[in-house]
Amino acid sequence: MKKNGMVKSLDNNYATLSIFKESACSHCSKCSESNKIANEIRIKNENNLEIGDIVTFEMEDGLILRAALLVYILPIILFFLGYFVGDFFKFSEGIKIFMSFLFLVLSFLGLYFYDRKIVKNTLEKEIHIISIEKHK
Repeated sequence: MKKNGMVKSLDNNYATLSIFKESACSHCSKCSESNKIANEIRIKNENNLEIGDIVTFEMEDGLILRAALLVYILPIILFFLGYFVGDFFKFSEGIKIFMSFLFLVLSFLGLYFYDRKIVKNTLEKEIHIISIEKHK
């Protein structure tokens, strides 16, 4: 998947990119610049990037698919798993529902820490810069 972003800041050997939205409205001048930014990522600055440079980069589709599966499917699976664990131990219906939501909250906490500790460290290895348009 190809994306475009602008170098927002530089910190030691890293650059923070503001990723542009890929919708038809992202190129319109009616909205403020902040509405055109979808997200930010931090990459290693191996290409002597400067603030304001426009970078076209590519991320593996498999990486995006894995992230979507983790974020959208895993909480649902753990939600039902919590109910079935409660059923296995013959708990009351109220406890089974409580366990479902407990497992759901635990899945979100797990995803939060997974994102902060693992994904942030490996994401920069999965991004390949295709082109750089230098800021004038």
